Amino acid sequence: MSDFDWDGSDVVLEHQPKTAVYTNDRGQVVIRQEAGSLDPEDVWVYFDAANALSLCKAILEAAGHDDIEFVRNCGGLSYEDIEIPERRARRSPAEQVEQMKAARPDVDWDKASADFDKLAAKTAPKDPTAAERKRRQRERERDTRDTTPLAPVTSVTSAVTPQPAPRDAWLFNEEAKESALAR
Repeated sequence: MSDFDWDGSDVVLEHQPKTAVYTNDRGQVVIRQEAGSLDPEDVWVYFDAANALSLCKAILEAAGHDDIEFVRNCGGLSYEDIEIPERRARRSPAEQVEQMKAARPDVDWDKASADFDKLAAKTAPKDPTAAERKRRQRERERDTRDTTPLAPVTSVTSAVTPQPAPRDAWLFNEEAKESALAR
């Protein structure tokens, strides 16, 4: 059961799982969504208030509202545009490598690359089919071990070996039982 009031003024979406937006004790903005019938508890998203405009812009762009601009009221009837930095596009691995090389001109990258290649060659499996060969070897050993003839039987013993009587066998004697009951 949730301790959050889903009928309060923090709820901003009603048609889907109810969603609330508020600030917590640490000054972070919290987006909280009510647990569905299959969810064990509510879902929370926390972010610093300084990132609120960037997050809002990203949400609007994802929703197809790229044309919306942010403005701030400067008092009275004057407003100013709020500039939000563009999100950085993800770089390809090759671009990341080039940036790393440019950031560390003191490193001999050709030598580092050659050292890495040597290390990779040492740790790489020598033969990719080695595991398969080992499996076949174990099967052959198992097959030859199973076909080894048993040792010859040299004597025949009774199927039932007599067991010595337990020390307290007299307790199970019928006469002893009857005499015990008669007392």
